[in-house]
Amino acid sequence: MSITRLVWKGHALQAGDLLLPPEVSHHARVTRVGAGDEVEVLDLTGTIGLGTFLGWDGKRALVRLTALSHQRGEPPGPLVVGLGVLHTQAFDWATEKLTELGATRVVPLLCERVQGRQHEPRVERWQRLAEAAVAQCGRSRAPLISQPTPLAEFLSTASGARVVADPSPAPPPNLADASSLTVLVGPEGGLTEGELRAALDAGFQPLGLGPRILRAETAALAATAVATAAAGW
Repeated sequence: MSITRLVWKGHALQAGDLLLPPEVSHHARVTRVGAGDEVEVLDLTGTIGLGTFLGWDGKRALVRLTALSHQRGEPPGPLVVGLGVLHTQAFDWATEKLTELGATRVVPLLCERVQGRQHEPRVERWQRLAEAAVAQCGRSRAPLISQPTPLAEFLSTASGARVVADPSPAPPPNLADASSLTVLVGPEGGLTEGELRAALDAGFQPLGLGPRILRAETAALAATAVATAAAGW
C-alpha cells in the first residue's frame, strides 16, 4: 500500500493532531487519501511525521502524527556532487536522480565546455525539483542546490574523499574510510585535459565508469552510485 507524503517545509513537527494548510493539503486531495490511510509529513530538514489521515476541514487536511522519524534515507556524511551545467531538461533530470541517490548538495559547475552563462535563474527551479524528489523517494532531507560555481573555486574548496569521473580506465578508488564524499563530473563533452589535471592536482581520484561513452547526466548518477558503494554508504 502506498503512503501519501505531504511536504510542510520547515515546520516543527510534533506528535499529535495536525491541521495542514491548504497548499500542503492539496496533494492529499489529488491522491484521494481516505480516513485511516497512512500519511507522512516531511519538513525537508530531517524529520518525518508518521501517522494517519483523519479527514477534511474545508481545504485543510487533518492528520494524526503518532511517531517521528529522523534522518531517514540520509547518507552517513556529506555527499557533494559537482556537475557541469547541462541543458535544462538534462540537469533537471540529474537533480531529481541525484536527490534519490542521497546527494546532500548539488553544485552546478561552470566549466570550459559549458554553453551559455545565464544559469542563476534556474537554481530555484532545481531546488524545487529536489524537494519534490525527496517526497517521492522517502528521504527526510532536501539537498542544497548551490549557485553556479566556477570549477576552480569548487576544486579549491572540496574536502574529504574526492573522485572525478574519468573516461580512461582507472582502478577503483579506496573510499572505505570516507566520512564525506565529493563527486565531480564534467558537462557535455566532459572536462578538458587541463581541467581533469587540475582536479587530480587538487586531490581527486580518477573514477573509471566502464568502456562505454555516457551522457553527462548518466555519468553523474553512475559516478555517485559507484562512489557511495565503494564507501559502503
